[in-house]
Amino acid sequence: MRNNQRIIVLLAAVAVLVVGFVLANSGGSSKPKGPVARHFTVVVAGGRPVGGINKLDANKRDTIDLTVKSNVADEIHIHGYDLHKTVPAGGVVHFSFPASIDGTFVVELESKSEQIASLTVNA
Repeated sequence: MRNNQRIIVLLAAVAVLVVGFVLANSGGSSKPKGPVARHFTVVVAGGRPVGGINKLDANKRDTIDLTVKSNVADEIHIHGYDLHKTVPAGGVVHFSFPASIDGTFVVELESKSEQIASLTVNA
């Protein structure tokens, strides 16, 4: 009976070690471990952002992938990053850039001085 008890204790110890190993290596967090691509689309109709000023959120070192669709022609300006692109009426422009500066930045229709989005890059 002593040998059977030793085998049961040994098997229980191995099971505890395996469960501990699995739990320790599962990470336990659903948060991404590195930079990711953040995709955003802002739609402009009649010179205003559809649904109000869009809130765009990313972390430093992420890649910002921003598409602006507009039914009015204007220049899209991302302040702070000093990025500019002209969108034709009924057209689309695309920006792709690294989130290298943390803070909150205005995205606007430049000639209309209309804010269409607020980009926040967290440190």
